[in-house]
Amino acid sequence: MANKVAIFGAHGKVAQLLIAKLGSSKYEPLALVRKQEQVDDFIAGGVDAKLISLEDDTLAKIAEAIKGCSAVVFSAGAGGKGGADRTVAIDLDSAVKAMEATELNNIKRFIMVSAIGADDRDYWYWNIPSLRTYYICKKYADRELRRTNLDWTILQPGALKDIPGTGSLQPENEIFQTKTYETVGISRADVAEVILQSLEHPSTIHKTLTLINGDVPIQKWIKNHKN
Repeated sequence: MANKVAIFGAHGKVAQLLIAKLGSSKYEPLALVRKQEQVDDFIAGGVDAKLISLEDDTLAKIAEAIKGCSAVVFSAGAGGKGGADRTVAIDLDSAVKAMEATELNNIKRFIMVSAIGADDRDYWYWNIPSLRTYYICKKYADRELRRTNLDWTILQPGALKDIPGTGSLQPENEIFQTKTYETVGISRADVAEVILQSLEHPSTIHKTLTLINGDVPIQKWIKNHKN
């Protein structure tokens, strides 16, 4: 149990890629999903899974579900389904509930999958009005995480792409040379790899990492964030 990683939003594409990677590492994934058929599918594939609704379940039930884990990954999101109310419920309130459940268990490690430029209101408020509610939620979920005593890492990936992993990232100081959202992207597989590498490298604790594909190998890119 010492290396068990709880994953909220485990049925999402990034999370499923992460679970596959964890399966061949020293870590054991715990998939937290909101439908029984998803639980059944994970268990049939040899992955431990539990039925949890971040929207509807109590904080106590959520905390009980992750008891004994050593780390938590939050990769849940409304995905544009259910309107603004559900975006707030999942991308903000559920993220905070996950943090609170983590703290109740005295689990320290918490990795948040956020969104590129979430901290910069000027980046998204006018440039991406269709995602305004989403970005408001991401901005304040990230801010709330920074206020906790958790050993957090916040990952802010660009537009997620269903392409094979490249294994490489762009230096962060180059990313915002262009402010065009559509040109900033990353393979979901590479986001999953960065989550795994963040678990492996304590140097990522209390860091916010902006991710798009580039030409720097991921492990080297991670090591460049020691300071």
